[in-house]
Amino acid sequence: MVELDEECFGPPFRFSRRAMQRFAEAGNAWVRVAEYDGSLAGFCILHRESAGVAEMGYVVTIDVAKPFRGQGVGERMLSAGEVWVGGWSGAGVMLHVFVENERAVRFYERMGYGRVGMQRGFYGPGLDAAMYWKDLGSVEA
Repeated sequence: MVELDEECFGPPFRFSRRAMQRFAEAGNAWVRVAEYDGSLAGFCILHRESAGVAEMGYVVTIDVAKPFRGQGVGERMLSAGEVWVGGWSGAGVMLHVFVENERAVRFYERMGYGRVGMQRGFYGPGLDAAMYWKDLGSVEA
């Protein structure tokens, strides 16, 4: 997973081995791995988070190997994560995305996520994140 994350993201957006392990093995984590013919096609990590009076999912990362991009791998993993969140009556799913990652922004918007804010310097000085949210009131487990 760390090697795929390095393929998908350059510094400072990629996770260290220690951080990846911590995110994937957290007690509040949901991890989906996609394989094709014995190769890692992608993975997705969501966390169950408390947001005041409501519980929500938080997308830690979605990584898809280059040969599998544009084939629905990311969509299927994220949709499965949304069903997981809906299964425990989560209010919705939140995520951060680098504002200049146009491909990721288009992906999340296509998946029904709406931009709800901006977090300046989220990834480091001058590296701002857009915050996206999807209400899951209609997603069935």
